[in-house]
Amino acid sequence: MKKEYDAISSLESTGQKGESVQKQSGFVILPSDFIDLSQKLGQKEFEFISRYFCRFTSRHVLISSKDISKLRGVNFQLLVSVEPINNLISINEFFGAANCKLEKGGIFICRLKPQEKVERRILTRYPFPLNKLVYVAHFVFRRVFPKLSITRNFYLNLTKGKNRSLRELEVIGRLYASGYELVNKYSAGEYVYLVAEKLKAPFFDKYSSYGLLFKMKRIGKDGKEILVYKLRTMVPFSEYLQEAFINKNRLAKGGKINNDSRITPVGRILRKYWIDEIPNLFNLLKGEMKLVGVRPISKSYFNLYTPELQKLRLKVKPGIIPPFYADLPETLEGIEQSEKKYIESYLKNPIQTDIKYFIASFKNIIFKKIRSY
Repeated sequence: MKKEYDAISSLESTGQKGESVQKQSGFVILPSDFIDLSQKLGQKEFEFISRYFCRFTSRHVLISSKDISKLRGVNFQLLVSVEPINNLISINEFFGAANCKLEKGGIFICRLKPQEKVERRILTRYPFPLNKLVYVAHFVFRRVFPKLSITRNFYLNLTKGKNRSLRELEVIGRLYASGYELVNKYSAGEYVYLVAEKLKAPFFDKYSSYGLLFKMKRIGKDGKEILVYKLRTMVPFSEYLQEAFINKNRLAKGGKINNDSRITPVGRILRKYWIDEIPNLFNLLKGEMKLVGVRPISKSYFNLYTPELQKLRLKVKPGIIPPFYADLPETLEGIEQSEKKYIESYLKNPIQTDIKYFIASFKNIIFKKIRSY
């Protein structure tokens, strides 16, 4: 995310004013259509799009989710979707289809109505306590129903996928999973415009974090990849932003990411009282994890560790209660030392070591109020 929110140079130099317009299935717009676009979006939004879009080149195209399959060619420089992402049922498929049509380094622009703005409007539009009741109804129907398997089909049949409630970070996560990197964004009225550069092909994971309960890919004993069960505490598709957040925000006290805005308000409550860790018991029963052991981590975190600790980590199963809660280190180096000390002790005296660390962790959790944030 090194270029996130930075301005990007205009792409209009790719087309000259005298160049003839080549229409492709009605996608390349004529000057009169461009005026209509200005009226549709609004002047400020139109001016923002115009920084990138040159109407005199056939490699800059306006697209819709329904018609993108008709677009001929795979070397476009700029694709702009003026259709709100909130009205799409298959957002990931649309982002992936646009990726396939762009050349590497090409730009994709989309817009959405962020959930945060919608909820803020609800709370300010209605008087108390009506605003709270409307907010709860909106939360349950627009945010909970689409994410539960027993209500998802009912929700989609009723709404036809229109006006989906989407967090801005969720859409950015979907873009990263689709092979893009965010390079700019613009907020105007109720919409946010996201500008993304194509870096690679889409790499969606079937275990993406969307529902309440999901599986995380983690590194287990002997380097075996395991799926750790957990209650979702972050915005959907936030795992695709992990490496970018580490690079941008670095790690805070305790090895967590600084200012991690991916965590939802409900997620903070779940973490505070350890509720999100309860599904780990499935991994315990499957024999993939222990009660006490090093924290199961992703490949991104694993690569931050020293080669020596990486080799040590592969010799043991990860655990639900990590040595972190016994030693309370404050830096990544401290966490490495804590885990190294634990593993070396465990390899010599496994039962005694786990009992020792369990008691120390229990005391810190009960008396020092240590929590999983």
